[in-house]
Amino acid sequence: MHELSLMDDLVTELTRSLDGARVHVVRLELGRLSCASPHALEFCFDVCAKGTPMESAELVIVRTDGDALRLKDIEVS
Repeated sequence: MHELSLMDDLVTELTRSLDGARVHVVRLELGRLSCASPHALEFCFDVCAKGTPMESAELVIVRTDGDALRLKDIEVS
């Protein structure tokens, strides 16, 4: 399940760069040809975010054409 590795990397990098700021929303763009499952990404996000500033954040996945998977934006306080 490569989605777990993707989410673990995302959460680790965001936690490191946000210096403890609380994250409320994480928006990802996910291409239909990316070979990543939106449902698996949602599940893995919840698992990886536990105990981090993203623990209760909402993950919003915006489906797009193509094969990209990219961080669109985040909302923090």
